[in-house]
Parts: sequence; structure tokens; C-alpha cells
Amino acid sequence: MKNSAYNDGCNSRCMCGKVQTMVRKAVDAFVVYLRDVKKTSYNTEMSYKRDLNKMCKYLEEKGIEKLSQVNEETLNSYISFLMEKQFANATISRHIAAIKSWSLFMLKEGIFKEDFSQRLKAPKIEKKVPDILQMDEVVKLLEEPKGKNPKELRDKAMLELLYATGIRVTELITLTTSQLNMQMNYIVCNDGTKDRIIPFGLK
Repeated sequence: MKNSAYNDGCNSRCMCGKVQTMVRKAVDAFVVYLRDVKKTSYNTEMSYKRDLNKMCKYLEEKGIEKLSQVNEETLNSYISFLMEKQFANATISRHIAAIKSWSLFMLKEGIFKEDFSQRLKAPKIEKKVPDILQMDEVVKLLEEPKGKNPKELRDKAMLELLYATGIRVTELITLTTSQLNMQMNYIVCNDGTKDRIIPFGLK
């Protein structure tokens, strides 16, 4: 899929009969590349497609339909448009990430002579302080499973272990009996790179 696939001389029509600009054709080719070569998940593929199609719509409204018209100025104007529309910083950062990936793909394909997205700056994303439970809320949560059937005993054990060790929820739900040492009162969690030995107390 090289330069010949992106003839800037004309646009084409998609199956629905609408005119498909060369920019949209290039975006579609990138989405195919994500699916067939990079083997990305369906959700990732659709996220890129949705964000890049929004860029296409903006460019088309500005009369930019040919790839030769896409440059750093046009991409910057699109980011400025998102900011003016007061999109969240996280959303703008996601759009920029999609544009950067697409632009790099176009560079590797030999369509773009340079990476026009290189100087696009993602806005700072404010880190929100997480909400924490008050002590009475913690006690209420731990006392919630009151029954004696297997499910309620399991839920109570999970909540108490989570509270006692501070492990991640993903670590809790994937915990196996082989990771539990009842004699020495500790569990072993693995984050993919190393084991963590985490002690816990007994009532």
C-alpha cells in the first residue's frame, strides 16, 4: 500500500454513494493496517476510526480534501478547534495520539514527506485526588456480607483481604490458593515482572 493507492488527483465514492475524500481513504487504510497488521482490538480500532473521522469532517468543512493539503498548520487548527469547543483535555490528548499514529503511518508509507504531527502538544491532564472511604463507611462495607452461605463467606473474605493487604482488585480476583500461605500468613502477587510477598494478619 504505497503512493499509488493515494492518488491526490480525485476523490472516489464509497458504497453508500457519498464522495470519499483522499484523506478519508488514507484514514480507512490506516484502520485496515491496525486491524490486519497490528492486530489491535476491535475497541481500539473503532476508537481510532471515530477520532480520525472527526478530524476528516473538520478538514472537509475547511475545504481540505487532498492529502497534499494536510500539514502542521491544518492539524494544529483542528486541535485549536477541539479546545474552542471545550473538549476535555483527556479527549484532546486521545485525538492527538490518534493523529500522531496516523501521521507516522503515512510517513512510513511514503505519502507524507515529514511527520506533521510531531509538534502537536497534548494538554496537561489534571490528576484527580481519588475519593476515599471514611472509617465508618469501611466498617459498614466489611460488615455487609452477614450470611453463612459459601458466596457470602467468600465475599467477606475478599473484602477483608483487600482491606488488610491493599492489593489491587485485579490481583484479588485472580488470586489462587497456590499464592496463599496460611502457615506464614502471606500472599504472593505477581505484577508481570516480579513477585510481591504481602503479609496479612489473622483475627
